[in-house]
Amino acid sequence: MSSASQHPIIRIATALIFNQDGQTLLVRKHGSRFFMQAGGKIDAGETSAQAVIRELSEELGITVSPDQNDFLGTFTAEAANEPGYLIHADVFRIMLAEPVTAQAEIAEVLWVDPAHAPVDLLAPLTRDTLMPLARQLIAV
Repeated sequence: MSSASQHPIIRIATALIFNQDGQTLLVRKHGSRFFMQAGGKIDAGETSAQAVIRELSEELGITVSPDQNDFLGTFTAEAANEPGYLIHADVFRIMLAEPVTAQAEIAEVLWVDPAHAPVDLLAPLTRDTLMPLARQLIAV
């Protein structure tokens, strides 16, 4: 790969969160127009599973135990809010029955049917990878 095609990378942990109706949760951070999955940067010395648990607590006020995290894989996409960066996202699936509340940097939460998500308002990772994956997971 040439140096001209390399982009700085941000490592994050995020979750495809589903409710009992097959909807998935999207969040919009303050100052962003894009909806995406809840989650965030992995701190030094933290595993991605620990990071997603911490981030969900901070952003949504929910407590998730490690046995609720089903690792789906690591995916790469253009960062929505950091131009010129790529994100490498460790993605977990979580089933959630409890209510969520926008906290910390989250401006808005939205439950959507993955087949009818507002495509023009989605972050690249959500639009191109995670919504198609969500549709596959709920079809099973």
